[in-house]
Amino acid sequence: MSVILWLSANLSRLAKGKEGFEVDGETVGECINDLVSIVPAMRDTIFLGSRLSPNVQVEVNKQSLDEEERLTKKVNDGDEIRLAYKGY
Repeated sequence: MSVILWLSANLSRLAKGKEGFEVDGETVGECINDLVSIVPAMRDTIFLGSRLSPNVQVEVNKQSLDEEERLTKKVNDGDEIRLAYKGY
């Protein structure tokens, strides 16, 4: 399965300027964990313990996700996830 995860400009700084990543997973959470395995520096900014920081906004195919489904929403081949951080 191929999912593209896009980072906002302020998050891409943690990835040395790279904005898009091909990630694997069946849910948004699995895809974000795959991103963190690629860019470990991202973990402390986007996670508070095992929960996604409330400062992280998540969209799948340009649809905003509420807090309940930010990690559990199923994704399909070709979907696009966008992460934005509103803390800085």
